[in-house]
Amino acid sequence: MSILLVRHGETDWNVAKRVQGTTNIPLNKNGIEQAKLLCENLEKENANICRIYSSYQVRALSTAQIVGSKYHVPVKVIPGLEEMNLGLFEGHTWDEIEALYPDEFKRWQSDKRYNKVPKGESYQDLLERLFSAFDQIIQEANDDIDSGKDILILTHGAVIMSLLTLKNNLDFKTSYAVLNIENAKAIKLEQNDLQQIQQKLYRKQTG
Repeated sequence: MSILLVRHGETDWNVAKRVQGTTNIPLNKNGIEQAKLLCENLEKENANICRIYSSYQVRALSTAQIVGSKYHVPVKVIPGLEEMNLGLFEGHTWDEIEALYPDEFKRWQSDKRYNKVPKGESYQDLLERLFSAFDQIIQEANDDIDSGKDILILTHGAVIMSLLTLKNNLDFKTSYAVLNIENAKAIKLEQNDLQQIQQKLYRKQTG
């Protein structure tokens, strides 16, 4: 069984480079087309999708529903798959955030894994609730694990980036510049990958 993680299709705030976080922004026209193209790409890659899970946020859920309609697979919303809560930063571009909240931004940047965004959460917070969601998904999909089928999870950029940051032993402060999480593109992880990432999650960061 493979786990296919997908960031939602494009929104107008993606285009404007505004931080979305928990703000519920819908797909734009291009985002809808990206979701349709995702279906085509999954077919080309012979994905054998048996289950589809999604964040509750409309940009992810709409993307999931387009794929679900194509594959005739129902979409289940799972708490914990939603985008990082970026608190005071939401609705602004990163340049605006640095200008409006210089002290808060500097503190967050100094240890992005453990420091919370004002009125938001840290990457560690995000990862811990994400793995609670994964535990539920793996338990539900237990019968499919050894059958060669795939699970599709529609989520968000910071969610996927945080996973890959741990997987690749990157620095949370700079990983955004290394990892490019494109809209509506599947990233494949195996169950063993998730287990290894989860082990790193609870390994206390030093230095």
